[in-house]
Amino acid sequence: MSIVLMAQATKPEQLQQLQNSYPDWQFKTASEIQPADYDQIEVMYGNHPLLKTLLARPTRALKFVQVISAGVDYLPLAELQAAGIVVANTSGIHADAISESVLAAMLTVTRGYHAAWLNQTGTRQWQLTTPTTTLTGQQLLVYGTGQIGQSLAAKASALGMHVVGVNTTGHPAAHFHETVALSATESALAQANFIVNALPLTPTTHHLFSTALFEQTKQQPMLINVGRGPAVDTAALIQALDQRQLSMAALDVTEPEPLPADNPLWQRDDVLITPHVSGQISHFRATVFPIFAANFAQYVQDGTLVRNQVDLQKGY
Repeated sequence: MSIVLMAQATKPEQLQQLQNSYPDWQFKTASEIQPADYDQIEVMYGNHPLLKTLLARPTRALKFVQVISAGVDYLPLAELQAAGIVVANTSGIHADAISESVLAAMLTVTRGYHAAWLNQTGTRQWQLTTPTTTLTGQQLLVYGTGQIGQSLAAKASALGMHVVGVNTTGHPAAHFHETVALSATESALAQANFIVNALPLTPTTHHLFSTALFEQTKQQPMLINVGRGPAVDTAALIQALDQRQLSMAALDVTEPEPLPADNPLWQRDDVLITPHVSGQISHFRATVFPIFAANFAQYVQDGTLVRNQVDLQKGY
C-alpha cells in the first residue's frame, strides 16, 4: 500500500478527510515511519530530512513532494528533477501577510515610530530628531512581480505610491504602474525611495543586492528584504548604510539565518530585523491544506498537479 509521509502537521479533521477519501493509501507521520516503509513512500506533505534518504534509494517510490513554503531553494532541486519527482509549493498564501509587513516597515519609518522607539529607549526628549513624512508620492521599487509583489503593489498604490516592478523581461504585471527588466534597473534604482526584494533565491539572485547595485541609488532609499537572506550581500549592505547610499534596512530574512546574536546587524539603529515572520498567519494549516488536497487528488487521478507546481530548472 502506498504511503503519504505527513511531515506537515494537519488538523484531525483534515487527516480524517484524507483517510476517508483514499482508503487505499496510508497516511503516516514521520514518527510513525519505519525503515521498512521507505520504499512505499510515494508522496511527502511538507519537507523532512527523510527526503535525502529516500532520494538515495534506487528502489524509492517517491514521486510527489508538496512543501509548505513559497521558496524551494532549500530543496535538492537537481536531484529531484533527475529523479522525475514533481514538487509543488504554497506560493501566494503569504502574499497579504508579507505585503502588509512591508507596508508596516515603511510606515514605521516614515511616520516616525522607529525614531520614537529609539527616543523612548534613549534620551526621551519631547521632540523627535527625525522629521515625519508620508508614503504618498514616493517611489517603490519591487523586485519580483509575482503574487507577493502584486499584493504589495495594490496596497502601496492605494496609499498613493508610484510602484515599479522588476522581473526577468520587464513584462507588465497587475497593479504595477510600470515594470522594468532585471537587466535594466539603473533609472528605477536612481529614483527609488524604497526598494523591496521579493524574489526567490536562484543563482541569478544570489547577492543581487550588492555594492554595484547600491551605488546606483540616489535617494538614500530604504531596503526591505522579504525574499531570501542570501539575495543581499551583508558586507555590501553595511557599507551602503555607512556611506548613506541607503537610509535604512528592514530584514525579515538574513544571511546567515538564524542571525547570530553577535552579528553587527543587531547593533545598528538603521536596521530593523524580524526573525523570518513576515509571512506568518494564524490560520496557516487551514490555508495550506487545500493546496495539498487539490494536488493530491489530481496526482492520484493521473500523476499531475493542479496548482503551484515548481519549475525545478528555474527553482521557483
